[in-house]
Amino acid sequence: MIAIPVVVVTLAACATKLRNVPNHALAMQSTTVVERDRRECERAITGQVKGAWFPAELEFAACMISRNYEVYVQVLDASVDVRRASLRGKIASMRVLTDLMTCEQVVQGRVSVVEMIARPAVTIAGLFFWPASVGSMAAAAKLSVARQRNYTACMQPRGYVVTPWDAKTDPGAEKPHIPESASP
Repeated sequence: MIAIPVVVVTLAACATKLRNVPNHALAMQSTTVVERDRRECERAITGQVKGAWFPAELEFAACMISRNYEVYVQVLDASVDVRRASLRGKIASMRVLTDLMTCEQVVQGRVSVVEMIARPAVTIAGLFFWPASVGSMAAAAKLSVARQRNYTACMQPRGYVVTPWDAKTDPGAEKPHIPESASP
């Protein structure tokens, strides 16, 4: 009897767990404002989002994007940075969250049945036969690019810029300010 409440509490905690999500200011916010925004966006995580792979991170990302930050978003096996195309005007965090969720669901909908069956099978085979492991990694890289392309195609008409995330850059380092006129 005690095991069921423990499982429920554990699963609820996972919905609100937040990893260190790389983000950086686009509107030349001061360090004080950046820290305040991060704290407020962390507190804004409700844990009520359903259907996303990383719900707490999507809630955090939506809050930060609505405040003019470029934020890391994980879409299945693709890592991208997302920001608003225009820094002008206000946009509600809930609208950004809806856009992020809708586009993630579009990408999930394009995963074929063959892929859903083959990827886990090849991964298991790779444990015993190394060429399968190498082939699995090559396929994963190609599929990640397709996911980025599908996600970008969904997000751009909604007013966002999506770029591949670069793990080589220091997530704590500030990127240079991108002028409004340079936005697509």
